[in-house]
Amino acid sequence: MNQLFVIDGVSVRRDLDGRYCLNDLHRAAVASGANERTKEPGKFLSSPQTIELVQELETTQILGSNPVESFGGRNGGTYVCKELVYAYAMWISPKFNLTVIRTFDAVVTQQANSRLTDQVQAGAILLESMARTLNLSNSSKLGGYQKLQKLAGLPDLSPSYAIDAPAGAVDGSSRSTQSLSAILKQNNIRMSANQVYQQLAKLGVVEQKERNSRTGANGVKKFWSLTAKGCMFGKNITSPANPRETQPHFFDSKAAELLRLLETVH
Repeated sequence: MNQLFVIDGVSVRRDLDGRYCLNDLHRAAVASGANERTKEPGKFLSSPQTIELVQELETTQILGSNPVESFGGRNGGTYVCKELVYAYAMWISPKFNLTVIRTFDAVVTQQANSRLTDQVQAGAILLESMARTLNLSNSSKLGGYQKLQKLAGLPDLSPSYAIDAPAGAVDGSSRSTQSLSAILKQNNIRMSANQVYQQLAKLGVVEQKERNSRTGANGVKKFWSLTAKGCMFGKNITSPANPRETQPHFFDSKAAELLRLLETVH
């Protein structure tokens, strides 16, 4: 049993199937000033209209449990589904019915806000973890934060862009980047990108990472990612092929230095 909500100081319990205690609702009605001590749950459940409603619930709804169930013991009482809660509240009085409806709405709103807060917090933790693990560029991290900001419904307070530049850049401007294939073609180097990545891995500039994939060999897909050292020469962007992969992009201003570094690999 657990508490769902409180009406005028009376906690309304729920059973393990999510039904609500009608006895608690009756106590809440009395406490709210409805002065309906005679409108007990048993009388409500035995009325022809309620009997018809219960029959309709049993035949038209897939509840997974009976719409009405009585228990003895410490947490004893009669527990009913939400539809019968509303019907009972209206049977008590229109005023009490509104009180119950508004209380339900407040609880649902609170739960939704709590779930959203948990989602945003989890998203922020995951983004920070991914940023460290994958050495994401500033612009990639900013894109993630902007999405979290939108999800949370917060004002647009983040900057519209982030600076992606090599360490030591002093002018505060982002540097243009290219894929490794484009740099190799531009410099007439007759090696495949994968061959060069293998060489760069020996230098600690890139590393190969894995993710689960139904189409990959043995259920695993491999992709390249710049290391912390490699971020001197470029940045990790989200792969156009799959948002769960990174793709290294290299600063044009560092391309010549990167190619000279390749000549040192043995």
